[in-house]
Amino acid sequence: MSLLPLALALTLSTTAAEGLPSSPPVVFALVVSNNHSYAPGRAALQYADDDGAKYHEVFSMLAEPGGTVLLTVLDTDTRRLFPALVPVARASTFANVTDAARTLAERIAEVKRSGREADFYFVFAGHGDVDKGRGFLELADRAFDSEDLRALLRQVDATRAHVLLDSCNSFFVVSPRKAGGRRYATPADMTQQLAERLPAVGVLLSTSAEAEVYEWSELQSGVFSHVVRAGLMGAADADADGRITYAEMEAFASIAAQEIPNPLFRPRLFALGPGRSTQATLLDLRAARSAVTLKLDAAPPVRLTLRDAQGLRWADVNKEAGVPLALRLPSGVARGMEVERLGGPDAAWAWTLEGVAPDTSVELAGFAPGPVPAAARGVREQLRQLFATPFGPRALAAYEQARSSEQPPVYGISLADRERMRQQLETFSAVERDRSRTQTILFGSSLVTSIGSSLLLVAQGDSTSRLQGYTTLGLGVFINGADLVQHLRKEDPDALLQEFHAAEADPAADPGRTVARVDYRLNRFLAQERKVRRQLETLGWLYLASGVVTVAQAEHGRLTGASHEEVVNRELAGLAALVGGVSYLLRARSTESATEHLLHQWATDPDVRRLPRVSVVPTRGGAMLAVDGSF
Repeated sequence: MSLLPLALALTLSTTAAEGLPSSPPVVFALVVSNNHSYAPGRAALQYADDDGAKYHEVFSMLAEPGGTVLLTVLDTDTRRLFPALVPVARASTFANVTDAARTLAERIAEVKRSGREADFYFVFAGHGDVDKGRGFLELADRAFDSEDLRALLRQVDATRAHVLLDSCNSFFVVSPRKAGGRRYATPADMTQQLAERLPAVGVLLSTSAEAEVYEWSELQSGVFSHVVRAGLMGAADADADGRITYAEMEAFASIAAQEIPNPLFRPRLFALGPGRSTQATLLDLRAARSAVTLKLDAAPPVRLTLRDAQGLRWADVNKEAGVPLALRLPSGVARGMEVERLGGPDAAWAWTLEGVAPDTSVELAGFAPGPVPAAARGVREQLRQLFATPFGPRALAAYEQARSSEQPPVYGISLADRERMRQQLETFSAVERDRSRTQTILFGSSLVTSIGSSLLLVAQGDSTSRLQGYTTLGLGVFINGADLVQHLRKEDPDALLQEFHAAEADPAADPGRTVARVDYRLNRFLAQERKVRRQLETLGWLYLASGVVTVAQAEHGRLTGASHEEVVNRELAGLAALVGGVSYLLRARSTESATEHLLHQWATDPDVRRLPRVSVVPTRGGAMLAVDGSF
């Protein structure tokens, strides 16, 4: 591998590090998670409360006492795993979110008055959805949308804010889709919107727009949140400088999941720091207050899984050779921590840390070896390759180089959008096939009337009529020829539909880019249609004007004693020109409605209408009848 990408990555990291404050910022975090939707009929999640508890533990080792607030309802299993959080956690209601924001805002204001910087983290794990282009998170009692989030961030008023969202459609929470706009966005769109709406805020988002949040029982966590937390604890620190940048986290998560066969299971994320910088610091690990640091030697490559004393999986690491790594672990988690090495010569063994004090460092050699429990080795087939690729400076440089040569990703495309696009293309193809036949008939009639009116004028014999006839003939042939060329250059709906089906069948094709490419070509078709209609309308008015002039000349000739044959020929030529003009105007104004209406519906209708559905939702002491859908 060339050393240039590696040197460039290290240079960028060093340059960014030079701008770090002399002391780490004071950390505050509001962690919100919710297993259950406030809307009846949506399936409950299993591990969103576990994710909330784990995020709380991670940020608690960075924040000052009381600087981390947890809003969630812990289920029975999670209460057993995190008994210390039972009296701390409160329900994830809108009132509690507002109250927590107010309390944290007061503490952040005190920190800023003392001359220190404050970083605020808003973390959400749970259900998300989108309504009319506006994304929202589902609290226990209501929706929490982009305006609510912006109001919360303004109220907190930290030096920097970081938004971490693990939910479906979280993309639309920070980047609502405007009415009539595209159904997708690119990184350039996201960057522009964040600069306008949230200039001092960084975002780390799951870009999934599906109706599923992928959880894994082996992790007891959502896949996205598990990867992100491992990165926050230090696994994403590619250059070992003690800080996690947005670029490092994006590369870490992408590389960790790149070997998963099914693309639906791969966590995809969008990362952009405050000031629209990917090199901005997401987390400064120097802020750790009560952490245990696990140090791994630089020389050997190593792949590890870390579990606490209760067997709960906290992090996975796959370190490149030649780079050191330091993981920060919550002190409560580190006591009895078990580290399993995967894929090495001693993979059948685990190392257990019996006891360790907070704010200390330990080497892997200080762990006591023991056999790996059989239950710890089972994983689901689709997620077996999570963290299969080593991460470090070389992987980061290769990822950045590969991404720079790729087309930009596309966000906001869901399975429903893809199905809707398929249905639209099928309808579009059928409509255009029928319309092509009609246009061929109208094209022929326009050409015949153009030639007929011209020949009638030429047949009159006088120089004026011949000049007018040849002019009309030349204009008609030119415009009809241009019309024919435009028609031949338009998108072929059948070919576009076949390309879409081929892309759907290709597992390596990015569904978002496929839909975006088709969307672009449909809009190009629409622009071609409008251009042709403007030309046809112009030609129609010219023919109408020519017909009116010719008929007027015929009537003038009748009054001035012109021959009957000359008057009749002029009247016929004028009538033919009028018929041709009306034909062009009809084509320009009456044949576009089906296609334009179809594309207008795609651009403006926010989602496929859901059919009404009746379900029975079990509740304590009975059950509840739920009806949902679009009515």
